[in-house]
Amino acid sequence: MKKKLLTSILMLAALLFAGNAFAGSATDFVQTKQTKVFEIIAQPKSGARDAKLKAMFDEIFAYDILARQSLGKEEWGNRSADEKRRFTALLTRLVRNNYRRNLENMLNYDISYASESNKGSTTMVYTVAKHKNDSREPDVAIDFRVMKINGSWRVVDLVTEQASLVKTYRSQFLRIIQKDGFEALIKKMESKLAKEGG
Repeated sequence: MKKKLLTSILMLAALLFAGNAFAGSATDFVQTKQTKVFEIIAQPKSGARDAKLKAMFDEIFAYDILARQSLGKEEWGNRSADEKRRFTALLTRLVRNNYRRNLENMLNYDISYASESNKGSTTMVYTVAKHKNDSREPDVAIDFRVMKINGSWRVVDLVTEQASLVKTYRSQFLRIIQKDGFEALIKKMESKLAKEGG
């Protein structure tokens, strides 16, 4: 009887932990980092909390790749080294602010890590956010496009309900550049950051 009970417990444990055991290293990276940032974001707002979040975000995102992809290959190639540096610095701050706000809005959600799949040089990690208390709230699909850079995983795009952060930024940025020029884009990014206080 004891042997059967022990076997049943072991089988149940195997089923409970199978999702994580075979998820893959990309999923492990996303889940580990997300768990840490949710712990930090749940703390009272303070300068110390913001500093911890900034450090965590810098471990998660590949800002240089986000910047390059957000301008597109042609427009990125047209920019000088100084313009690339200015743009990347501003985009880095915008991404941090945007991600912090999203995390604050997700505190009442449980995140499940569904699967991952290889997409060329990147891997997609598929997650679903489900509200903890309100079953009427629809589930939200949040997918992370990650890439191995110098041996470490980094996020190079976020896809929420099939809307890519990179593609959304690129559409907005190129529209501004085509209409008013690159300097106008820089000024708009600076203005937005000034309003956000970030």
